[in-house]
Amino acid sequence: MPRMLSGRRAAGLIALVAGSYATVWHAAAGAQGAPPRVPPVSRGVLTPPTGSRVKAGFLVRPDTVEVGDPFTLIVTVVVPVGARIEWPTLDDTTAMVVSREPTKVTQESMRAGGRTERAEYALAAWHVGALPIGLKDAVVRYGSTTLNVPLNDASVFVRSVLPGDSSMHKPKPPRDLFPRVVPWWQRWWPALLLLAALAVLWWLRKRRRTPTDSTIHAALDPYARAVHDFERLDRLALADAGERGRYVALAIDVVRTYLARRSPLAVLSLTSAELIGAIGDDERMPRDRLISLLADGDGIKFARRKVSDTRARELAVEARAVVEHIEAAERARRAVEAAARAAAEKAERDAKAADEDEARRKSRRPKAGAA
Repeated sequence: MPRMLSGRRAAGLIALVAGSYATVWHAAAGAQGAPPRVPPVSRGVLTPPTGSRVKAGFLVRPDTVEVGDPFTLIVTVVVPVGARIEWPTLDDTTAMVVSREPTKVTQESMRAGGRTERAEYALAAWHVGALPIGLKDAVVRYGSTTLNVPLNDASVFVRSVLPGDSSMHKPKPPRDLFPRVVPWWQRWWPALLLLAALAVLWWLRKRRRTPTDSTIHAALDPYARAVHDFERLDRLALADAGERGRYVALAIDVVRTYLARRSPLAVLSLTSAELIGAIGDDERMPRDRLISLLADGDGIKFARRKVSDTRARELAVEARAVVEHIEAAERARRAVEAAARAAAEKAERDAKAADEDEARRKSRRPKAGAA
């Protein structure tokens, strides 16, 4: 019995090898003995000067794969020297068998009168069962002769990865194709939000304690604010840039802002005529100079009167001189008021001292009936 089993096993092995050989080299026999499918194309044996013949074969390695596994189709063609082979490609990405990489074509050996060329196809199958690879014929051209090498019999077997009985198996939930990468700011946004809220609270508290720029400007002396604005206007150099009218208008605005701070009647919403009427009784104001300055400014601002560079600088100097005149008058008034206040305080102190001296003298007089 053991000898009979070994004999049967050897016979089966021989049959398997013979079948594999027939599968690998059946393309050569078809290329040489099959009738031509296209009448103008000659099939069979090429007739180069050396009289060599065309041989072809293919090999699928491995011949059994699973869905998505890579496998290789190797096609070998022996042609005469000088022949050119046009290899087919798999361009359909929706087919059951698709190409993973470009086709690699190599020349293996050169023999007398012929050469061997090999093409390797890196493929992957996306269905189960016996699948044809779907390659078109390879075309061999030699001079005016054309030969088609059929490759439509190349196939691969794709086995299923499912168990024989899947009724008792619960499939796993589908997984994402790519793992989801969460940015760091999405993980830390609560902490960032808390830090932002704390920063806003700190800023509000600091702003409440620290005076802002507007408060500082409001606390400045009107004359110091006017001097600061005139110096800033000079740094802008508007007259040099051709903005002479704007230069004059801004200088007059500084004067009006100063007047509004010095006199409660000189509000900024008044026209030039109304402003002169409101401050006309104020002894500190140079009425004639203000009327001339404001008239020139109104002509430039509202009547679009042209003004030269020299005249613009003269008007700006006059505006600053008006402020200086008013400030000098204001300081003189304050000095007079301070002197009057000091005199009144001195008189009050002298009267108080006299009263105290009188009270002390009265306290020193002898009382009536004293010995």
